[in-house]
Amino acid sequence: MSIEGIRSAGWPIARLLPVLLVGLVFLAMMPIIGVAYYAAQSNYEASARERNEVMVNLVTRRLHAHLDAIKSQLTYIGDAISRGEIDFDNREQWSAFAVGTLAAAPQAVTFVVLPVDGQPSTFARADRRMLPERRENIPGADQLLERARTMEGPGWGKPIWSDVLGETILPIIVPIRLHGEFRGLVGAAIRATDLSRFLVNLQLPDERTPFILFDHDKVLAHPFLAQPEGIALQRARGRASTLAEVGDPVLASIWAPDQREIDWTNDRIPFKAHWNWVNDNSFGWFYRQVGDYVPADLTVGYYAPGRESAWARWIVRGILIAGALLMLLTAIVAVLLGRRLARPILALADAARSVERLEFDKMPELGSSRVRELSLANRAFERMARGLRLSATYLPRALVAHLTAQTGALPVSEDRVITVMFCDLEGYSAYSNGRPATEAASYLNDLLACVGPAIEAHGGTIDKYIGDGLMAFWGAPEQRLDHGRAACHGALMVAREVEAFNAERRKLGLHACRMRIGLHTGTVLVGNIGFAGRVDYTAIGEAVNVAFRLEQFGRNVPEPDEVRIVVSASCRQAAQTGFDWMPLDGGPVGVATEDALPLSLLRGPAAVQ
Repeated sequence: MSIEGIRSAGWPIARLLPVLLVGLVFLAMMPIIGVAYYAAQSNYEASARERNEVMVNLVTRRLHAHLDAIKSQLTYIGDAISRGEIDFDNREQWSAFAVGTLAAAPQAVTFVVLPVDGQPSTFARADRRMLPERRENIPGADQLLERARTMEGPGWGKPIWSDVLGETILPIIVPIRLHGEFRGLVGAAIRATDLSRFLVNLQLPDERTPFILFDHDKVLAHPFLAQPEGIALQRARGRASTLAEVGDPVLASIWAPDQREIDWTNDRIPFKAHWNWVNDNSFGWFYRQVGDYVPADLTVGYYAPGRESAWARWIVRGILIAGALLMLLTAIVAVLLGRRLARPILALADAARSVERLEFDKMPELGSSRVRELSLANRAFERMARGLRLSATYLPRALVAHLTAQTGALPVSEDRVITVMFCDLEGYSAYSNGRPATEAASYLNDLLACVGPAIEAHGGTIDKYIGDGLMAFWGAPEQRLDHGRAACHGALMVAREVEAFNAERRKLGLHACRMRIGLHTGTVLVGNIGFAGRVDYTAIGEAVNVAFRLEQFGRNVPEPDEVRIVVSASCRQAAQTGFDWMPLDGGPVGVATEDALPLSLLRGPAAVQ
């Protein structure tokens, strides 16, 4: 199992210790915070219910007071006619009574006397006199008479549009009977504009906007309809305004879908409430169905922005926030303490991961610890890492990484298709002749320092250095299907590195080099070769010999390039497309296998079309 696998099997000490400390604080503080929050939440909900119930009751009671005065006056008129104090057919008497009634009930804009037979009469506040009226100018006259026949006292009608007044009116009627005979009715009309002014005069606190609706989606009264602009717009439409026509997007959203329940509401409160979002702001609607004016289906209430309730909720949540901040502070202290105590162990774990990945240059320095056992473990691990660093220097890095990941025995020997590379530096013997050994070795090491990383960057395994050349292969110890393609890319990168190496040396007036590379793909035996005291992981077989001969055949290629890459047919087939090939004639002596010929010279990546 790798270090990563072991690491995922348990809790790191830097996390375990803070969790334990925070858990203890959590167990100690949560009951206290919970009781305090519950008490504050209960007080907030009770206060919100009472406050909004008072406001809804206030609007409802004032509406009753506003309308019931007219009902009382009509009741008085009906009784007076029944007692004979008013002659139902005498307009002069009606004028005197109407003046007194309008004075006592300024909410009514007009009175109507509608007999079963005969011409109706109206008394308008503006004219202050009784005038005959055409029956067709009275909206729903026949329906009002039919309803009045069945009534025993005053009754309200549904809000209707009056073409004469140019606005919606709320009618109220009282049946007239003389000696048990139904003679007609007396009615009064209340203007919706006056109801809207009534709502304005309520002056509800905290930006509360009252409203009166009828038939669910029509507006009977609203502050906007008390303004000249609202009156003019409604008069131009010639009908009652709908929710969307009063210029109030909040009221228009009262019945929007996805209504959200207010948390303090329940089935016992005498009104309804919900909240929703309107243009990124929250609003609450509080309303009641008023059944005292049937058949008029009136909804009376108000809406208010959610700032007040949000502020109250935040006050309640302050207890939770304070507790959370205290727990957060405790968690921060616990994390810092845990990291301080776990720092040497974490450093050792990081060093182990670096060693596992063979990233010795990234291994952190393991300092001394106040815990003696940790100091001893750090010293032992550093000695082990130094030994492994030296081993990785003398062994192929890919092999060391593969062995590090092994969980048991060494990798087995097996036949496998791989791509083999041989490189050789031309003219090195002549260059080193007569030069100090250190200078010759430095030149070779500088060159191989460019070539080696280029091979490993493309997944190649450097098997061995052979004088001024090397052998490498792709596809072992780690299997990969694209070993031929990776080998070609690696060879091209080697060529670029050699060209850059030569360019730098020429700038300094130093000797430049030429290199030959042979690439062949074939089946070889890869695995452990040697005895128990000294084992090499290498590749042997005819494919290795072919790759070596291809590198030697590069001497016969008349190309001026500084690096010549001779590739067999099997390697070219494995590399697939994306490369620039130049066919070569002939082949090295002793190479006649079908998978090797014909040979090609790898010149670079294919040109982009």
